[in-house]
Amino acid sequence: MLFIFAFIIARVVTMLLLPPGMKWADKIGAIDVPDVRKVHTQAIPRVGGIAMVAGSVVSILLLAELNQQLISILVGFLVIWGFGLWDDKCDLNYKVKFLGQLLAVVIVVTWGDVIVRTFP
Repeated sequence: MLFIFAFIIARVVTMLLLPPGMKWADKIGAIDVPDVRKVHTQAIPRVGGIAMVAGSVVSILLLAELNQQLISILVGFLVIWGFGLWDDKCDLNYKVKFLGQLLAVVIVVTWGDVIVRTFP
């Protein structure tokens, strides 16, 4: 039941943040302009990730019991979010995006004392 409640909170927060985020996207330059690799034919805002992260973080903060491991996961989550914002604004190279993902993993594994038992 807790998972359903967490999903509902995350979904509601995300849905509430999307409309103002779409208006805000033009002001910060988070607009995806069509090119040869894109399917869309007109410029669209790239702010869905911002709203989704906010919804997820709010849900976690409201319902989860915070400990060192969960805090490190949230920090790693926010590092990924920050690199996503940066990518939306500047269209980053894949190497920089990978560096952000690696940084997030290092934070979670070292600070959160998470043990990776298998690596497929």
